[in-house]
Amino acid sequence: MFKKFLKNKEKPKPKPPGKNQPDIFLGAANEKDLIAPSSIKEVGPGDKIPDGNATDYWVEIGATAEPTRYFRSFFAILTGGSTWMGILNQLYIADFGEADLDIAIHVTPMDTTRTAWQLEQQIAQLEVEYAEEKNLAKKNTIRDQIAELSERHRNIKRGNERMFMVSIEATASSTDKETFRRFCNVIVKKFAGKGIHLRTADMRQLDALLSMTPLDAKVLKDTFRSMESSNLADLFPFGQGGLRHRSGIPIGLDPQGNLILYDPWYPTNENPNIVCLGRAGAGKSFTIKLIACRLVITNVRVGIIDPETEYESLMLGLGCPYIKLHPNSRHRINIFDVEEEEDEDGNLSVNLESTIKAVTAVVFKMIRTYEKQELPGRVKIGIQETIRELYRRRGITEDPASLYERGTGIRTTGVKKKMPTLTELWLEMKRQPELVDAAELLKPFTVQGGFPSQAIFDCESNVNISDVPAFAISVRGLDEEIMRPLGLFIATKWVWEKFGQNYKQKKAIITDEAQKMMYEPETALWLEDAFRTSRKRNTSMIAVTQGFEVFTKVHQGLAILKNSTTKILLKQEPLDIASVKEKFALSEGESHFLLNATKGHGIIKCNNDASVFYADATPEEYRMFTSDPNELIRLRAVR
Repeated sequence: MFKKFLKNKEKPKPKPPGKNQPDIFLGAANEKDLIAPSSIKEVGPGDKIPDGNATDYWVEIGATAEPTRYFRSFFAILTGGSTWMGILNQLYIADFGEADLDIAIHVTPMDTTRTAWQLEQQIAQLEVEYAEEKNLAKKNTIRDQIAELSERHRNIKRGNERMFMVSIEATASSTDKETFRRFCNVIVKKFAGKGIHLRTADMRQLDALLSMTPLDAKVLKDTFRSMESSNLADLFPFGQGGLRHRSGIPIGLDPQGNLILYDPWYPTNENPNIVCLGRAGAGKSFTIKLIACRLVITNVRVGIIDPETEYESLMLGLGCPYIKLHPNSRHRINIFDVEEEEDEDGNLSVNLESTIKAVTAVVFKMIRTYEKQELPGRVKIGIQETIRELYRRRGITEDPASLYERGTGIRTTGVKKKMPTLTELWLEMKRQPELVDAAELLKPFTVQGGFPSQAIFDCESNVNISDVPAFAISVRGLDEEIMRPLGLFIATKWVWEKFGQNYKQKKAIITDEAQKMMYEPETALWLEDAFRTSRKRNTSMIAVTQGFEVFTKVHQGLAILKNSTTKILLKQEPLDIASVKEKFALSEGESHFLLNATKGHGIIKCNNDASVFYADATPEEYRMFTSDPNELIRLRAVR
């Protein structure tokens, strides 16, 4: 049986019919064909290249989809006696030119028993040298070495540390030879002063390049150095997934102490809008003041709507006006004000319809103060048409020239027409039978109503903000129940109109306690529209709120969150964290951080980027920003 098996095994294969020819399956592509380059060439000094003779070592890899790419590998040697978290961060970022830089860390664990034995042998040898040494200075050096090795031995025996053999490799590459050469020179010089010596893998560049891939069959053993586990951990890029803006204002520090730059108008942002959320005392206003102050320095005009007097110190510190609206104030603003605005092509126009809608919303809110019932449709239409008629009588249209008087004299600038007032609207509404009842409800907000504290918006504007880099409007002096919510909306709308006139100028409008504008449908709808259209006006709308649940209960609030590319999240209430986690797609770690965050610490999310940050201010900024009563007392005592 066994012989028969051997006989069958040795039987020759039948000869293929026909003429000899290559196997028809030889042309089929396999996995290697898909990843293999068209050519690989290792170049050294003296080799012939198209522009002369090579002076350095590199590897050229040909491809069909892009030009030839040049590679040069380096092995990093740490020349210092210690490491720290993020020691290689600049190497990972590699923001030194247009070339690419890939990093590989090769790690091989060492045997703990052998490591402890080697340390014991070295300690014993040093102890003998210490006993025999007569020079006191050298004895001190040997003693320090013994203490260091003894500490390492103790940590290894206790399991606090492990030893590894580590090789750090960096490979630069580019399709442009001159860019490639400059990049390689820059990184070597850049890191020489940081205790990181990048030694080129000359005469074995191809082996080094292969060691960066899964194809590394040959280990370059002489590039490995021993490291403890804590030192090895310092090499990895923990926290590198943060905010990747390369321009803008510094808003604080990340956990590694690196500066975080943020630009509301960064090219990858869909819009420049910001929502800042956090519980009372979490540091919302402090963070927004820091952003506002630094935006001003970068030539961004900033307008702030302040329900309290939170931003007064900031304006005083910047030397900018702080406008207080209250019955005894000299400052007055007119809800009917309208301005020309400039579009992307530099064309001026008047968005009269937007102004009419905003004025109508204010009037509806005034009427609803005394009559909570919804106004009939014909009354709403009548009020809106009456407002439109007041502008029509003055000849105000979408033409910017219609905003100015036609004088007979020669003037360099036109004289602005007087805008309609609430008294005029009230008088017109009284003349229309279907609007008489609504007119009576509007009357308390006019100078004819007998309530001076409620008639402060029945006037001509006397506030000029055209030439200031920043300003704030406070509504704290208004009646808290009726006029303050109304003033918050009117001030925001007025600033919106004034800011819309220059498309080229970057602007930011900050609305503090923005949840108060969600209580009424008219104001919520207007604020939502502002967030939707702010990009067209080159304006960053910034809503600051501790009422996250208020925003999520109304459609307009959710739309504002949706139309804000940037979310700044500070410490959250336990009752809100589940909803916050769901709405902003937070991880478990981020949610836990926001529940336990200390004052001034938070998370900034911008598109798909996110970073933990601490709003770090200079001492002078801190004096302008803080509103903590205890801190204010302390600062006054120091002065």
